[in-house]
Amino acid sequence: MSLLTVRDLSIEFGTERAPLVAVHGVDLTIDEGEVLGLVGESGSGKSLTSRAIMRLIAHPGRITSGDIDVGGQRVLELSRRELREFRRSDVGMIVQDPSSSLNPVFRIGAQLSSTLRTNLGHDRSTARALAVEMLDRVGIPRPDHVYLAYPHELSGGMRQRVMIALATAGHPRLLLADEPTTALDVLTQKQILLLLDEMRREREMAMLLVSHDFGVIAQMCDRVAVMYGGRIVETGPVRDIYDDPQHPYTRLLLRSVPELDPGVRARVDQHDGPSSELGPLREACVFVDRCPHARAECASHSMELRWIDDRRQTACPFETTVAQ
Repeated sequence: MSLLTVRDLSIEFGTERAPLVAVHGVDLTIDEGEVLGLVGESGSGKSLTSRAIMRLIAHPGRITSGDIDVGGQRVLELSRRELREFRRSDVGMIVQDPSSSLNPVFRIGAQLSSTLRTNLGHDRSTARALAVEMLDRVGIPRPDHVYLAYPHELSGGMRQRVMIALATAGHPRLLLADEPTTALDVLTQKQILLLLDEMRREREMAMLLVSHDFGVIAQMCDRVAVMYGGRIVETGPVRDIYDDPQHPYTRLLLRSVPELDPGVRARVDQHDGPSSELGPLREACVFVDRCPHARAECASHSMELRWIDDRRQTACPFETTVAQ
């Protein structure tokens, strides 16, 4: 059963008369307990899609179309009060830079305790005890000491563990993890991913994992959606897409990674043509300028996903099979 359903999501910047399209016509679904990976290079629209689910697109950005349903709640139609409750208990979010979400002038314990008091209604003493317990649960040594620390006194990995504790404090049904291992060393990345997977299984959460790292996607996800130029270009089970990618962009991403290993980041900037970036709406294939298999028909072909079997979709209708 689907917990998250995103239909025809579009996000724009700029003016209404000259919009710059960041995300266009995105469809996603995540079932209860499932992990969906959203992968693509920087600027493809991954983080914006994730933030839209929390209705966190700030001016001058705007959601211009679409429907987002989480557990039967139409997120774009929620009132302010309903939206606050939705963010407290239904969905948690881990951002790629924990320093931007942790208030530098408040101690770690104060921020955790405040969340527990606000979201769960605990009194001060109960919230403190639970906060220390949560810090211990996410693998932070000497949690009573860290409770009194300021964010700048912690390492990047420790700050990310605090963010995981904050994001899961309300026992959400869906966890949005936006590049949760960015800027961490390989060993710390592995520890954070193991922690996320353990907590997800323990609490039976579904998860949207945003990453440009195919190793992370391979380790963590059930299905993957590949994103380029604000559009989904391919979806399907992780192993099926790794074994037999159908879209040329997916192939280039996979060929850019020497091994499916956490910490190895996909890079495609060595290929000719402009990269994924904001621009006017293009109805034709957004990858045509970089595609090694481009042909005349691509200039007028829409980006509509088509089913190639009962589990996989691709936006490329042409036969482009080449040696991997």
